[in-house]
Amino acid sequence: MAQKKTAKKETAAKTAPKAAPKAVSKAAAKTKTPAKPVKAAVNAAKAAAVKASALKASDDPEENIKRFAKTPIAMNFVKAHNGAWNHTDWLDFLSDLKKRGYYPIDADRVGLILEDKKKAFFNAK
Repeated sequence: MAQKKTAKKETAAKTAPKAAPKAVSKAAAKTKTPAKPVKAAVNAAKAAAVKASALKASDDPEENIKRFAKTPIAMNFVKAHNGAWNHTDWLDFLSDLKKRGYYPIDADRVGLILEDKKKAFFNAK
């Protein structure tokens, strides 16, 4: 008799309808997007790329200008200053390049790269 009751319970558990998944409203789905973790991961990847680039510092100004030209550093500077900067901003930018391991570098060529990025910035508007 005990075996029949146990068998009935097992059969009932197997045939019981499963709970339907909860419906999520569109508004709730939008609020649960992983935007912040994704953005944080992208920022971390950019920071790692900059750090790795700085670790490859060279004593050759030509090599440093080539490495610098491949990065988004110049365009980020132009965007941050909305296409207009003063001499102090320029000197701070050069100091930042030095901290990032891009020295020695030809400052005139850096300036030309910034001017090219500035043109691209205003053309995109």
